[in-house]
This record gives sequence, C-alpha cells and structure tokens, in this order.
Amino acid sequence: MRLGKATFLGLVIGAATLGLAAPAMADTGDVVVQPAQARPGEQVTVVGKKCEVDGTAGSLAFVGGAVPLNGAEEVDGRSGLATIKKDTFPGTYTVLVRCGGFKGVGEVHVVDGKARPMAKSTPTGGAATGLGGGTGGADTALLAGGGVLLLGGIGAGAIAVRRRNGATV
Repeated sequence: MRLGKATFLGLVIGAATLGLAAPAMADTGDVVVQPAQARPGEQVTVVGKKCEVDGTAGSLAFVGGAVPLNGAEEVDGRSGLATIKKDTFPGTYTVLVRCGGFKGVGEVHVVDGKARPMAKSTPTGGAATGLGGGTGGADTALLAGGGVLLLGGIGAGAIAVRRRNGATV
C-alpha cells in the first residue's frame, strides 16, 4: 500500500514541477525594446515578434501612452517607434504589445537623464546588481536536468519504501 502512495505522491510532485517550470521555459523574447535602456526624450523601437497583423505597444513611459506597430522588412513581426516622456522617472516600465490575438509583455529601463561628470569616485557599500544573476532567463538544459534529478530521487524513495516493507525488487 505504501508503494502506491509513494508512486502517487511522486507523480503529483513531478506534475507540479513541470507545471511550475513551464512558464520559465517559455520564450521571453516575443517583445523586444531596443535599446533596452533609454533616457527621457530618447526614442526606442518596440518589436512584437509574434505579431502577424498591425497592433499597438503601450507603456506609461511613452509619449501619448501607445504607439502603432506596423510591418517592416527589417524585422520579424511588427515594429514601432516610441519616445520616452521627458518627465519619466528612472526605473523599469512595462511595455504591453497587442496585435490580433497576440498579447506580449516587455520592458524598457529608463535611466537618469542628467549628464554625469567624468570625475572618479570611490565606491562604497555592496554592489547594487539587482536580482543576483537571475535575470538572464531560463536555461532549458538546467531545468530538464533538475527535473530528471527530482524524478530520480522520487524513484529511489519508492524503492527504499518497498525494500523496507520486505518486498523484493
């Protein structure tokens, strides 16, 4: 009876692991903003790679809120040119692309618009690097390897439970 429970538990955990890993394995490059970092008043190009028809790209950072995305020979999908509002505060802003049935999300990083002097300064404190390296996207090979290790551990646990009950393998 314990083997059945252990097997069921292993299947539930495996399904949950795959369900949680699926969004991480999805292609996150469907909406591209170039350059990804801009100052207030500068222009950026927004590309909806999966757009098969004309659409729009909207952000709180854009002048007018939204810009049209049209077909262009240079890119896959649809693209448009947006200007960052002059009064936009530095930070990361979401860019929502809609065209036909496709909805995608990207982001633009607005940096301080003031020119900085070229003086040398001594750094203090720890490095403010953000998410500790987790922003590079998912590595499918590592996710698959982790899933294999997890399922192998569940199988070893099932064998151990079965041997403890006196059953032979």
